[in-house]
Amino acid sequence: MSSAKRVARNTSLLTIGQIISYGESAIYAILVARYLGPEGLGALNFGFALTAVFSILAAFGLTTLTTREVAKNRGLASKYVANLIPMQVLLALAVIALIVAFVNVLGYSQETIYVVYILSAGIIVSSLSSLLLAIFQAFEQLEFQSIVLVITSVVPLCGAVIAIQLHLNVVAFALLSLLTYVVGLAYVYVICVRRFFVPRLEADFPFWKSALTEAWPMAATAVSVIIYFRIDVVMISVIQGTTAIGFYSIAYTLSEASLVVPSVLIAALLPVLSKLHRDSRQSFRDACAQVVKYLIYLALPMAFFVTLWAKPIVFFLYGARFDPSVPALQILIWSAALMYVSIVLGTAFVAANLQMLSMKLSFLGAAVNISLNVFLIPAYSYYGASLATVVAAACGLALNLFFLGRNGFALGSRRTSLPPFFGFAVIVVISAFLYLSNVPLALITIVDLVLYSAILYKFGLNQQDKQLILSLFKRSRPPEAEM
Repeated sequence: MSSAKRVARNTSLLTIGQIISYGESAIYAILVARYLGPEGLGALNFGFALTAVFSILAAFGLTTLTTREVAKNRGLASKYVANLIPMQVLLALAVIALIVAFVNVLGYSQETIYVVYILSAGIIVSSLSSLLLAIFQAFEQLEFQSIVLVITSVVPLCGAVIAIQLHLNVVAFALLSLLTYVVGLAYVYVICVRRFFVPRLEADFPFWKSALTEAWPMAATAVSVIIYFRIDVVMISVIQGTTAIGFYSIAYTLSEASLVVPSVLIAALLPVLSKLHRDSRQSFRDACAQVVKYLIYLALPMAFFVTLWAKPIVFFLYGARFDPSVPALQILIWSAALMYVSIVLGTAFVAANLQMLSMKLSFLGAAVNISLNVFLIPAYSYYGASLATVVAAACGLALNLFFLGRNGFALGSRRTSLPPFFGFAVIVVISAFLYLSNVPLALITIVDLVLYSAILYKFGLNQQDKQLILSLFKRSRPPEAEM
């Protein structure tokens, strides 16, 4: 099977899984938000944000390293798993100790502390699940990851319905998340045993040292990225309290959900890009440029339409209590649009063995975000945090494009971005005119989509692009027949 077909197949499988997962997760989020309210939701999401920040230290970039190296040499799979299991357990235990100290020193409420304790226990479980999923990704067998997404969204949804019927508090929802991690690990372990190999334990200390040395730049990059995305929640909790987190988390969750397309694409793309970089720098650069072009085409209308529909979306899903989340969503969604491209560039840095440079750029972006949050959150609460996220995302994207070009991988983004930005400008003008004329949002959206698509088709797609789009609608052969 060709690289393009493998990426298309794996992206399709993951997209299906992500769509189902996001649908179930959306229902879960709506139920939980309406049941717990801003304060309870804020406590739960603070626990998720805090453990997410610290869990990166437990992962330490080892899963990304595993995917990259096993994709190049599949014979190393059992070696990596055998050594990384004890490594990640030890790292997770150390991280949990740090979390316990953190929440007690800052004096959070007892209920919030219990939530954090329970979610911290899930760090060990989720780290092991991620390690085995990294193996599946390296083997380009992403159907299992798609199934995991579905399973780990069904469990909390069913549990939330039961918890609401029993009138349980926020601590029960934290326990439900821990159960979800355990179920996910059980599934991936069974698949690993049946389809790949039986995981064993090994303590090859020279290997540990080598892996940690190779992975720490990726770990540092991941830390800076998660700080970039989650530190605002922690800072809001300290400065504004958990109720403000509840409002902010609604906007954040909705904007994060829009990243489903680049997220699943990258999961399929990393092994392929690693091979392309090994075999042909030109092919590697062309593949990155093509993906960036398509994601720019998607990102601009996505962010624009969410901005238009933010108030109806929030009211319909969460009710009038969360109306303060609307302006935050209208700001944050533009950071998601910027991330459409940044996610691809970050993967390109790893595939090209430029993780040290990526680490430095990520830390710079995190520093910008933190600095802006320090000034903006006290004055503007979670609206300031939203603006800080967008500005930091724009700075990070500009730096990534510049330094990737400096290292011989210029993507020609100026040329490829002209058609979508022209189309975007057209629909903004048309939308403003129609909105002032009291035209319904639904009709405005339809007109905008038709105009934007027509402009891209005429000016943004070459013959190869058009053939690829047409091929996606053709019925493909079953994977077994293509192997």
